[in-house]
Amino acid sequence: MAPLRQTDPEAMPSLSTSIADPARDDVPFEVAYVAADERARVLADDTVFAVIEFADRHGLDEADHRRFTIGLPEAEGAKVHALEVWRSHKPVTYDYVDGITLARNEDMLFARLLLEESRYTDLDAATFDAYQRIGRLTRNLNYPHMLRTWNYFPGINDPQNGLERYRAFSQGRYRALVNVNPEFETTLPAACAIGTRAPGLLIYFLAAKTPGIQIENPRQVSAFRYPPQYGPRSPSFSRAVLKRWTGASHLFISGTASIVGHVSRHPRDPLAQLDETLANLEALLNHANRFLQASIRLASIKLYLRPDLRAADVQQRLDERLGRDLPRLLLTGDICRDDLLLEIEGLGVSP
Repeated sequence: MAPLRQTDPEAMPSLSTSIADPARDDVPFEVAYVAADERARVLADDTVFAVIEFADRHGLDEADHRRFTIGLPEAEGAKVHALEVWRSHKPVTYDYVDGITLARNEDMLFARLLLEESRYTDLDAATFDAYQRIGRLTRNLNYPHMLRTWNYFPGINDPQNGLERYRAFSQGRYRALVNVNPEFETTLPAACAIGTRAPGLLIYFLAAKTPGIQIENPRQVSAFRYPPQYGPRSPSFSRAVLKRWTGASHLFISGTASIVGHVSRHPRDPLAQLDETLANLEALLNHANRFLQASIRLASIKLYLRPDLRAADVQQRLDERLGRDLPRLLLTGDICRDDLLLEIEGLGVSP
């Protein structure tokens, strides 16, 4: 496989160009990071079915259900003021079901929900309810195969009822998933869970009518096989999911951090953690390429960075390792272990 660094500007689209290319009818969606000052043009495009903004609060636009905000501001010193824009070149149906706002075409479902934690006894209960609703929705609309989930909530490392909140979240998600399918660990989506400063449990997700392929990382213990020291229930996600469409394949890469085996590496050293994380991403891409017998390229990343760290140093190292042309967002958020300083998720594309 080619190394992670790719500097060919045609191979790596810049801001405002498509990430999940090509824009064809045989690929059910494309994603782009678009400069925020192009918001009006983006919203006038009738192929756009979701626009995500990043700020210091969660928010759902009641007037335009395509728009929502995640309470993760862009990292200081690395701001590009970007929108994450999802487009479909197939007809899209919009709906609102059981508190979930959704858009779907004939191949995929994209949906989101925001729950107020104050209505529940704890985060475990809120997460259980959220994933119960998600399971009902995907089954009833016949998009039963989860490909990717994004989970955001405050105080991710704080204690609650004697349990760290991330572990409470993992327990609630596990209870909901196993309630539907006791063998769910063979069909887990890619995922991330990031701590915000904004209240509420915000989840958005991508599901399909046909399944993806669960991909694990040879450098890491599968998250759903973590030992009990990481909580009463292991995190329920795969390291990546490979989805073959008619015209291309996508690799949905979960939040990836400086973990080898199941142990965090390089405490208090953000650049060493970044290098270890990139080594994990490269191992995952290599493994997926051997499986697919094709060349999946890293097409975009989101990097989540703890608020007290210098984004400029991380940005410079990313430029050195990945090149300047790789579409990226650097967002401020807390990581699921208190000794981890950053986390990267990504999207890979193969024609």
